Amino acid sequence: MQLQTTRFGTIEIDLNEVITFTQPILGFQEYRRFILLPGPSAYLQWLQSTDSGELAFLIMNPKSLLPSYALQPAPHELTELAATTVEDLDIFTLVVIPADPSQIRTNLKAPILINPKHRLGKQTILDRSDYPVQYFLAQPQPSTTQPRETTNARSDA
Repeated sequence: MQLQTTRFGTIEIDLNEVITFTQPILGFQEYRRFILLPGPSAYLQWLQSTDSGELAFLIMNPKSLLPSYALQPAPHELTELAATTVEDLDIFTLVVIPADPSQIRTNLKAPILINPKHRLGKQTILDRSDYPVQYFLAQPQPSTTQPRETTNARSDA
C-alpha cells in the first residue's frame, strides 16, 4: 500500500507492519493505525498515522534518556495488548520540539506501549508515578565562568 505523507512524501507501507491502537493517543481519537519509521537520530523514531498522511509523532525510548525509567502496566492493559509481561512491550514517549531548542521535552507520564509481535499499541497514563508530563531534554548546564570577586562589598551588609 502507498501512503502520501506531508513529512516523508509517498512511502510504501507493508500492511503487516501496521500497528493498531486499542486506545487512541490522547487528543487524536480518530487515528488508530500507525507505522514506525526511522527518526532523525538513533534514539528517535516517527510514529506515522496510516489514517492521515499529515499526522506523525516523534517518539523516543525513554530509557535512552533515563536508564532507570520503569513502569508496570495494569494486568488489563497487558491483556489488551496481548502481552504477558512488560518485557513483551516496546515503550516510547512522545517528543515535542518547539522553535526554542531549550524547550524540547518528552512526556514521561503518558508513554506509548507497543506489542511488536502482535502489532498492538496504546497510550497509557501512569497514575501512580512521579514521572513528569514535561521532561525537558535540554537540562541546564553548569556555568563555565568563574564568579567575579566583588571589591566593594561590605562584610556587615
